[in-house]
Amino acid sequence: MQHQARRLFHGLIRRPDQQVPLAEGALLIAWEDQGGPDPRPALAQLDILAGAARPAVIAAASPAEQIAAINRALFAEAGFRGDPHYSEQPDPANSYLDRVLERRTGLPILLSVVYLEVAWRLGLPLEGVALPGHFLVRWPLDAGELYVDPFGGGALWSRADCERQVATFYGAVGPELMSAILRPPGRGAILARVLRNLKQTHLARGDTALALAAVERLLLLDQSDAGELRDRGLLRFRLGRAYQALADLEAYVRRTPAANDLDQIRAFARDFVEKIVRAN
Repeated sequence: MQHQARRLFHGLIRRPDQQVPLAEGALLIAWEDQGGPDPRPALAQLDILAGAARPAVIAAASPAEQIAAINRALFAEAGFRGDPHYSEQPDPANSYLDRVLERRTGLPILLSVVYLEVAWRLGLPLEGVALPGHFLVRWPLDAGELYVDPFGGGALWSRADCERQVATFYGAVGPELMSAILRPPGRGAILARVLRNLKQTHLARGDTALALAAVERLLLLDQSDAGELRDRGLLRFRLGRAYQALADLEAYVRRTPAANDLDQIRAFARDFVEKIVRAN
């Protein structure tokens, strides 16, 4: 039977993107994966964090001072910090918002979710910046943008720093592509990135069932994602759901007739069907 969190998540992401409650969506992801009690009461912790920062933010004379006030509240006082070992020791707790709030550490995107939610509660118009290999928050201003790195304790980045991060992954890119990369992601896209991180973490830990659950929710967010359709099929094979898996892979082949992995997918499906025939 489908977990209650999955049903709630599906309903939540069907709202217009700007009306999707980001923190609640992240907590529903955590609830389904971890089981146990509903973690949404953790939303009150974000209210408390925002309340602690509010007097200094109100008293601040500029956006830079307001950012500094949030940084003091989150990092100096509440103790949030990036987990420097997250890439070496994959831990799903770094992607579960309730655990991030409890442990005060997590992946860049989860610490950015905390930062965004606190800023939004204070009426500040911050947005995400989905760089390759990192995630920041930004305050768009007429006089120039403020880029903040929650994983780095609130360190300020420049646009040039962002461009260097992009170049590390993609090499030199033109101004149009750079603008597209720096365009703020929607709330559904942020939740999708959380799920992709979890997918990779679960695969690294050999947890096929939870990796499949991540893919299933990614497909709820974007049914047109052929790569996730293929991966759902492959993960279903691992779990012995042969007929569902074959249906996914057949749909993938039909949907992407020019994909460069079709020969591998066809060979995989053919071998599996032959094994079923021989077994019967």
